[in-house]
Amino acid sequence: MVRVDRIWAKRLGLGLVLAFLIAFMMSGIALAATPQEIYDDYAADGKLDGDYTRAEIEAVFSDPVLAQYGDPDVLDRLKSYVNASDRSVFPFTGAQMLMIFGGGVVLVGLGVMLRRGRREEP
Repeated sequence: MVRVDRIWAKRLGLGLVLAFLIAFMMSGIALAATPQEIYDDYAADGKLDGDYTRAEIEAVFSDPVLAQYGDPDVLDRLKSYVNASDRSVFPFTGAQMLMIFGGGVVLVGLGVMLRRGRREEP
């Protein structure tokens, strides 16, 4: 009976680690800026106040909703603004450090789980 409980505990632990990893990997997708948010940011005061990636900014120009309903003058000025500004270097946000730390925590946790699983009961 004790052996069965250990197997379920291992499976539960592994399931929790996998769920954490999946949630951690998908968090970047949930935090990405939408083309409408970038358009509104620029339309409000004529400059981009947020730190957007090149892919997020280019998504504004390929968004069919903004192409149909957005102000063409705002889109043209935004395109000129993006081409004129040097946005090749983005500020350090610490996200890389957080990802490395999270990966280390996961690896240490998996190591502890494997070590406990290999111990023989007396």
